[in-house]
Amino acid sequence: MNRYIITDNNKKLKINTLTSFKDRIKGYRFYLYPIKEGLCYPKKKMINTYFVCQKLDIVVTDKENNILAIYPSIKTEKFIRPRLKSYYIYLLPEGSSKGLENYEKLRIVTKEK
Repeated sequence: MNRYIITDNNKKLKINTLTSFKDRIKGYRFYLYPIKEGLCYPKKKMINTYFVCQKLDIVVTDKENNILAIYPSIKTEKFIRPRLKSYYIYLLPEGSSKGLENYEKLRIVTKEK
């Protein structure tokens, strides 16, 4: 099942959900190619960008995908502090969070393969 986020100009951005321990540790660390899809970390309250070689947009949501915080253009070596009700953390390519606002619902579409 594929998941997509609908961005501000009705473009779809593919999201990969990371569940295994190895994938969650790796993420976008030491990734040098241009980022074209996002990552979703379920059941996560905080994240850091140590050894991430590109700028990212980070979106923190609760269980119902209501946006709690948006961090646009985060550089490397940053630490995102925990939020009380956070459940999902999305790492998106830079500029993807441009039309999003706090306390609105993140539009996610699922499609079967």
